[in-house]
Amino acid sequence: MYKEINEEIYSLKEDIRAKEKLEHLRNMALDEYNKNLKILEEMKDRLKKEKKDVTNLESMSLSSFFYSLIGKKDEKLDKERKEYLAAKLQYDEHILAVKELEDLIKKYDEELMKYEGVEARYESLISEKQRLLINEDTPKGRHLRSLLNKLNELKLDIKEVNEAIYAGENAYNALIEMKEPLKSAKGWGTWDLLGGGFFSDLMKHSHLDDANRLSYNVQHQLKVFQKELTDVNEFTEIKVDIGSFAKFADFFFDGLFADWFVQSKINESLSNVESAIGRVKSLLEDLRRNLKDLIREKEQLESEINEILEA
Repeated sequence: MYKEINEEIYSLKEDIRAKEKLEHLRNMALDEYNKNLKILEEMKDRLKKEKKDVTNLESMSLSSFFYSLIGKKDEKLDKERKEYLAAKLQYDEHILAVKELEDLIKKYDEELMKYEGVEARYESLISEKQRLLINEDTPKGRHLRSLLNKLNELKLDIKEVNEAIYAGENAYNALIEMKEPLKSAKGWGTWDLLGGGFFSDLMKHSHLDDANRLSYNVQHQLKVFQKELTDVNEFTEIKVDIGSFAKFADFFFDGLFADWFVQSKINESLSNVESAIGRVKSLLEDLRRNLKDLIREKEQLESEINEILEA
């Protein structure tokens, strides 16, 4: 039943491999072509210069007159002519190389045309075989159904983890942005304690206003991250150690901006932000490790499914 499909799948797989090799060769030839074009432009400039040097000596130019006076015109002219001929030879060689590479790329393009649509035909046959096997109540069909169900679950898990990572990165960046004005406020506050006066007090409050403005985005991003972490724990088999993150996100800003003018409060707020950065960074590292494991497992499953379908 599957003999003809299997034979065509194998033949198409060979064609795909041949196409990949041709594409690789074409890319190498194209890189070499672009490299030679650049060298050719440089050589063209050099050739113009060498030609100009020869022309100047052959004419009644100032340099020609100078070398005539010291009796070295013929010697200098001979040297310049040799340099011009050497440059011309190199230039001509590169023109030839560029033409050969152009022809080679054209040849690869013509050969690649023969393989147009092989991937689509291959995928179509694989899908057809997959449909036939899934509908069969055989050990192979049941095993394939089980693998496909697991693959779909993994894809959903990867989606959840990616969403959590995206939310975590937004929270992390928002915290980093908020840290800067707090650091500046701390510096101006220290200067104020040392007698900096009205200007340092003004600068301190300006930076605190910036931090206050940024704080609303930080709180929002932390709550979004908290929600995505909860989704990961609830809807996937992954268990991220959130710990007290929920409480931490809810109460992170409680009293954060009370008594801003007190230096100890600024120090405490900065410390809280730095602590939050560390917590978010640690959770992101856990998520990225889990994502790598999920992707590895997905690739293994896809490989196992392909082995069944290509057999």
